[in-house]
Amino acid sequence: MVALLVVGSAPCAHEDYEKAKALFPDSETMLVNGACTMIERAEHMLAGHTDRAEFFAAERRAAFPGRPIRVHASWAKHRQRRPEPPFALYPVVTDWHGSEMSSGATSAGKAALIGLRLGYEPIVLCGCPMDGSGYSFDEASGPYPTACQRVGDPKMQNRRTIVRYREKMKQLAETTFKGRVRSMSGYTKEVLGSP
Repeated sequence: MVALLVVGSAPCAHEDYEKAKALFPDSETMLVNGACTMIERAEHMLAGHTDRAEFFAAERRAAFPGRPIRVHASWAKHRQRRPEPPFALYPVVTDWHGSEMSSGATSAGKAALIGLRLGYEPIVLCGCPMDGSGYSFDEASGPYPTACQRVGDPKMQNRRTIVRYREKMKQLAETTFKGRVRSMSGYTKEVLGSP
């Protein structure tokens, strides 16, 4: 099986990625949200915030012109008026996933679930510490909706949503992710273990 390196936007992302790449030289890469501008050679990108898919794709094209990438997003049928994904609204999305891919454990959790569904194993989180350490200087940040509580923001660490993200990641570590998903740093390394 081929490993998938899931890259988030924490300041440790580049260091985590280099160490993981040394462990899994034949791995593939999925960039999560703002990490779309951080690593040139990647096969996948997750728009964990579907309404920002076009923004992330545009930032990626500007940073690395001519580098094709599969763009993943999810669509919750029960929350929509449409019986099918909003293809016309987000034409950059190449791979649509259902609400079962929403892990409740941040976009990195969603990326790991998608990676498992695609047949990758192990999944290794890089730059996804869930510890409030901030964001890498080279992430494509742009404006996020005000309702979006970003885990890297140190001011958000005691908010109920962030606590729930961590609780959900711990539950996944003990079930679906057990022995299949690992992490290079932070809280996620603590609960998932290192590769």
